[in-house]
Amino acid sequence: MRLSIQKCTQLLLVAAAAAYFSVATDNSSQVAIIRRAAGIPANAGGLEGFVQTCDALVTPCLVAASAATPLAAIGGGVAMAFGSRRGLQIVITALGILALLGSVKGIVA
Repeated sequence: MRLSIQKCTQLLLVAAAAAYFSVATDNSSQVAIIRRAAGIPANAGGLEGFVQTCDALVTPCLVAASAATPLAAIGGGVAMAFGSRRGLQIVITALGILALLGSVKGIVA
């Protein structure tokens, strides 16, 4: 199935309308869950709440990436051993994601 530019534009407009509608209806239960999990006070203003949310969400992602990186490196090595051209790409991608998340954690802190 090939998508034309007109079809892509229509899909983009529908997605934008759905995003606007979800924000306009103020579905605050999801926002409250994230705010409570991040430990953000209800009266936080400016970038303080955003930074606290990022810090609270990046830490579990960094732990999960740290656990998955050795498995991806082993999997990529096995793929290279069996002649796959994508083995090195798997290893580099896993290490890159770990480095990216580590730098985000450093920037947020």
